[in-house]
Amino acid sequence: MKLPYFLIVSCALSALSAHSSEFITGQITKKGESFYISNSGENYRLESTPLILKSIPSLYAPVYVKQSNHIPYTYEFKGERSGQTFKLEQVPTNVPGPDVLKGVLKYDKKTKRYEIDGKEARFGYTKILNGYQFDEISKNSMIGKDLLVEGFFDQDGVFVMQALTPRGLFSATKASHYKNAKKLVLDLMPKNVNSQGKKPFRTTLFEGKGQGVEKGDHALIITMSGRQGDSFGSVNGHFVAGLATVKEDLSLRGEVSNAYVTNGKDILSGNTSLTNYFSHLVQGQNIYRPTYTLIAYGIDEAKLKQFRDALEASHIEFRTKELEITGQFNCTTETVKALANAGIKGQYKQLMNSLTGVLTAPLRILGDNGETINYALANDPSRYQPRPAFESFFRAFMLEHTRQELGIKRVDYVFYPQIASNRPVGGTALNTIWQVNKYKKLYEKYEENKETALSVKELRVKLEELLPEIE
Repeated sequence: MKLPYFLIVSCALSALSAHSSEFITGQITKKGESFYISNSGENYRLESTPLILKSIPSLYAPVYVKQSNHIPYTYEFKGERSGQTFKLEQVPTNVPGPDVLKGVLKYDKKTKRYEIDGKEARFGYTKILNGYQFDEISKNSMIGKDLLVEGFFDQDGVFVMQALTPRGLFSATKASHYKNAKKLVLDLMPKNVNSQGKKPFRTTLFEGKGQGVEKGDHALIITMSGRQGDSFGSVNGHFVAGLATVKEDLSLRGEVSNAYVTNGKDILSGNTSLTNYFSHLVQGQNIYRPTYTLIAYGIDEAKLKQFRDALEASHIEFRTKELEITGQFNCTTETVKALANAGIKGQYKQLMNSLTGVLTAPLRILGDNGETINYALANDPSRYQPRPAFESFFRAFMLEHTRQELGIKRVDYVFYPQIASNRPVGGTALNTIWQVNKYKKLYEKYEENKETALSVKELRVKLEELLPEIE
């Protein structure tokens, strides 16, 4: 069958477009009304769709969150160069720096120098938060480990390490199969003895027969950060989702779409690379607490892009407004809604919560607190709270009809422990909002009287006393 000329041209252009996409890193600059990528002394004017360009101003100059070292954020841009113009295909991704090294981190005690992949290296900037930071314990814990390290080369040619992740942890390489997935995720890992473990691991929860993961496959990432060991206010944890593509060596080009309110961790709401999200010396979740992650391979790229795009309006709002977390608007609600927009859903309880919502509607007259209580009673916690949301997607991925519907060929589980430091170790997040409120009140009471109530040392002791109750 002979194809019409316009279809031949269309197919050729599509193929050209697919092969001409590239990734470059740099910072966003502005001249007049136009935005540019500043990359190794070169500048490319940004062009894209109105929807994508709408995000650029708040990435260029976020209102409330900036990096503690006063350097603008670095981004990865996907698109096509044409002369001094770069045509963006998607909203940029926040990265730790433009350069990547892989290998075992070495330290020479005589010269007091670090080295990785044959290059001299040093640790980048960090930040004290709640009295703790990425410290000497943290640095020593990295020595001798095989790592994926991102950062940049300084003017002396020394590699500045800004994010360090165990190499192969977030990867599509073959992992051992855990036979009882439900027991592992729902029963064993929430226990403190496991959720506070010190050894990272990745295991396969499901793999279809004859369905090996290959180069070019796409994956959905669902990840929950646990509670911190240094703060009453973190017991609810954090929830995000993201996407990844399997590279030729089976490593992942991955990111998460991180919905985050104004914070002291330099975390900018938006799309952020896996290394930046988990391991950045300031922004990384694992600097503060352990993380628990599902990777579902085989999901259609179009669905993942639809999810990514659906969350961007919320990111802009998070970046331009000083918001507080509420039951109705938080990391979980916005992520779950964006996933649902792409047809990706967890297991939710429907009818009972709807009926409860009708009965509790009068609570709204009590103001914000009444509105929150009504929302909590009227909705499944899987729609607004991190741990129930994480577990609801796990349950969904264990169902054959969900896997068939989404094309899932394999599901991996990754445990990444809190990075060693003087900071108390956290653990899994609470699983009911009523428990969260209990600890929130305790936290607020401490905040009101912290000058006279508890020293940092006493607070640490008190938090450690609470940990066995949280499972």
